[in-house]
Amino acid sequence: MMGSNKSGLPGSLWTALFHPWVWRMAWRDSRSQRVRLVIFSLAIVSGIAALTAIHSLKASVERGIASEAKSLLGSDLRVSSRREIVADDVSRLAGMASRMSRETSFPSMMRFLPDGGARLMQVRGIEGGYPFYGKVETRPADAWEKLKGEGGVLLEPAMLDQFGAKIGDEVELGGMRLRILGVVDKPAPRGSRFSGFAPEVYVNLADIERTGLLTTNSMASYQVYLEIDGGPSSKALKDKVRKDFPDNPWQLETPEDRRENLGDALDNFQQFLGLIALASLALGAIGVAGAVHAHVTRRIATIGILRCLGCPGHLAFGIYFAQVLALGFFGALLGAGLGVGLQMGLLGAFRDELPISVSPSPEWKIVAQTTATGFAVCCGFALLPLMKIREISPAVTLRSGGGLKGGVLRSLPIYALLVGLLVMVAHANDPRWARSLAMVGGMVVAFLALVGVARGLMAVTRRVVGMRWPYLLRQGVSNLHRPGNQTLLFLLSLGLGTFLLVTILSAGRLLNKRLDLQQSGKSPNLYLIDVQPDQVAGVREVLDQTGLPVLESEPMVTMRVSSIRGVAVGKAKGVPRWVARREFRSTYRDKLNFTETLVAGEFATERADPTEVVPLSLEEEIAKDMMVGIGDELTLDVQGVPIRARVTSLRRVDWSRFNLNFFMVFPPGVLEDAPGFHVVTTRTPTPAASGELQRALAAKFANVTAIDLTLILETVRDILGKISTVVTVLGGFTVLAGLPILIGTLLNGRDVRLKESVLLRTLGASAKQVRTILVIEYATLGILSALTGVLLAVAANAALAVFVFKASPWPDPILLVGAFGAVTGIAVLGGLALSRGVCSHPPLEILRGGG
Repeated sequence: MMGSNKSGLPGSLWTALFHPWVWRMAWRDSRSQRVRLVIFSLAIVSGIAALTAIHSLKASVERGIASEAKSLLGSDLRVSSRREIVADDVSRLAGMASRMSRETSFPSMMRFLPDGGARLMQVRGIEGGYPFYGKVETRPADAWEKLKGEGGVLLEPAMLDQFGAKIGDEVELGGMRLRILGVVDKPAPRGSRFSGFAPEVYVNLADIERTGLLTTNSMASYQVYLEIDGGPSSKALKDKVRKDFPDNPWQLETPEDRRENLGDALDNFQQFLGLIALASLALGAIGVAGAVHAHVTRRIATIGILRCLGCPGHLAFGIYFAQVLALGFFGALLGAGLGVGLQMGLLGAFRDELPISVSPSPEWKIVAQTTATGFAVCCGFALLPLMKIREISPAVTLRSGGGLKGGVLRSLPIYALLVGLLVMVAHANDPRWARSLAMVGGMVVAFLALVGVARGLMAVTRRVVGMRWPYLLRQGVSNLHRPGNQTLLFLLSLGLGTFLLVTILSAGRLLNKRLDLQQSGKSPNLYLIDVQPDQVAGVREVLDQTGLPVLESEPMVTMRVSSIRGVAVGKAKGVPRWVARREFRSTYRDKLNFTETLVAGEFATERADPTEVVPLSLEEEIAKDMMVGIGDELTLDVQGVPIRARVTSLRRVDWSRFNLNFFMVFPPGVLEDAPGFHVVTTRTPTPAASGELQRALAAKFANVTAIDLTLILETVRDILGKISTVVTVLGGFTVLAGLPILIGTLLNGRDVRLKESVLLRTLGASAKQVRTILVIEYATLGILSALTGVLLAVAANAALAVFVFKASPWPDPILLVGAFGAVTGIAVLGGLALSRGVCSHPPLEILRGGG
């Protein structure tokens, strides 16, 4: 019969896995090892839990984004511009849609009357029926409709509490008094990112035009919202607008674009978490492979007896592969359940911080996919030791001391399969193949480094240990290379755990350093923007009267790039499309700031003739994006006036400092007559001083906007703090994945240590001497594991600092020393704790084989 032999046993591995006899033998054989196998299965639990939780979180948010895509934008198409959209263009746009609405938004100071104080607000002047999708909720309920008809303002509820105001009171905006109509509980979709840092105030667009706040150089944003009713799709409408208005540098956004933008922002966060999940999964799979290797090594004699009784190699393989399937299935289910709990718990805790409504419900499709992936990776890693079962011959029953043998070359297909599996897991997290391969490649390098250290340590100790060494030291160090040693698994579990933990903590430290508010006494925490040229002296006088310093005062001019090396920027090969749409806010001066470093060329300090080719200094990263270097020419459109410029220098800018930094810097004599405004920065010691300054500015210069960076950075820090909490929770699973491996490794070595200690005691060694030998062994393993893990983390920290955070690559020495000491201590204490009782067993009991 196909698939079986005359004895009735299955004749192939595939049929063996479905045969009851194989599963009965697998169950019976595991009876003495179930506790150890369960401990090792916990390693895969943490990896699958992290993988499930991370991918389920992303799927939940993406599902929420997809279900609310139109309400996120409020329309089918948003047309946005930094320049006012002329009436003729507005009429043409209105003809393409069933309904049209306009909005003008800008930051400005608003005073609460009679003398309730002033506050920077994001003013939103709206006309028409926007939003077309979703609903603005106000108190009273009809306040939104009253705003369109009567005029007035709508505020956020917190503003009334902060300034002691109530509905019916008046506010002053640009010299115009407006009545508070109500408060907004659910706002209209935001078109400007700045509105996330300042409270919003809603005003009728007609009232905005009467305040006189809008001038040629105001930092205003103009939007036109379009609704289509049964016509073309949003994408088709976007393409038509782009085609019919080719010369207008508008930004066009559809609900699909906004959904993709939110997805991209989420992906940046998810990629880092995906690395944690991949590391946890790989570490757990290594633990399972180690458990199976130790388990099969202890069963060599049993397998030899089975072979003597006529059991073929594939059937013996099937028995232990069945145990692996059960082990992986148990770990995968438990990990999936824990991952679902994590996902629902995190969504429940942070759902109010998300810009969309997300239901904390399980993503069963993702759960099934990640569980199957984790199960496959687990079984794949277990194949490495299982394949060596076929090499065990019946003759092993006649000799003792045999171990698992198998050539590395024969296992190469399995190694390739495992790397392929990990790459597929990484690719599911990041669709860019290069980054997926780099992620897995980095883990493979760390793994090979630890394996190399372990192998090298065993080889060195075998040759270095001599008879002149003290006996206890010689015994402890020799345990690192003797049969049954724990060196390889010990270094993999503890070394990888150390590497990943220190890397995560170092990344958090780099992030916190970039957001440190106390970087320098020269760093401002208050920006005064939209200062007109004739107001600079007056603003300086206000600062002097309030006792605050003027840290920086620089002009700012808006411009676009028209051509690069004589080619229109939209047609320049290799130049990103956003370069043509971007408005660059540039300045002119004859010296470098302390946040800038000259990296190439010569910085121009002499006055230039605007009718000739003028020298230009570019920031090095924007020069790379534009694919230009020293000597290349650009044509810049300065609000309708073309200026030819040649790149004469490249600067490196420290963007982590919140000083006035620019991509483009011109010499004096070029931009003085161009429309623009000044930015003045200062540093306020207390919130009270900041409030006093803002009230004084609002009284004299209503158009001047004060941006308090302290408030902005506190908001960002709060958001990052929540993200850090999620990273810490999920990152902890990477460390936890190593603990079951460490515990299982120590348990597997316990039998060997028990026999060795009995032999030593039989030869006259005391219990104290035996414990000293164990301490030396575990201390050596701990020191090498900690040292290797810390050095790998230092290399990873340097790469993150240089290529991601643009910071100093030097790590925190306190963190490194603390991690080194903690890991070494864990190794010694863990080894002694799990070896407890080794010295208390009667020697005769062990020698008889009854222990």
